[in-house]
Amino acid sequence: MKDYEVNTAVLFHTGFADGECNRLMFEGMKEKIVNDIRSAFEKDSTLSQNITSNLDFTFSGYKVKVEYTFSCHDENEAEAESFSNYCLQNIREGLQEKGYTMEKVTCEAGEMDMAWLDRLETMWFG
Repeated sequence: MKDYEVNTAVLFHTGFADGECNRLMFEGMKEKIVNDIRSAFEKDSTLSQNITSNLDFTFSGYKVKVEYTFSCHDENEAEAESFSNYCLQNIREGLQEKGYTMEKVTCEAGEMDMAWLDRLETMWFG
């Protein structure tokens, strides 16, 4: 088994419909949207323990993309990507109840750079 970093992006629709009134209200809701989604990620123990970067939020229209790095120990890249995606299912229902629908999840795994560990072992054990 190896250590992997999975670059993950989740696209949420925020539940707002197009319209001038909604556009004005939406600007004021962005902070709440970020807090709702961030809170869901932080409350889930598996996600909060395995996410090793900040949650980066990008708004486009009435959608928000959340990007982060998920780290895990797995057999191969495909399983690491699958595990990252699976962990999101734990928060899907709670976020849907608040009006946030997961539209797309993208996971791209790569082997974690463990060169620092090799150097540390060399320093300690020669």
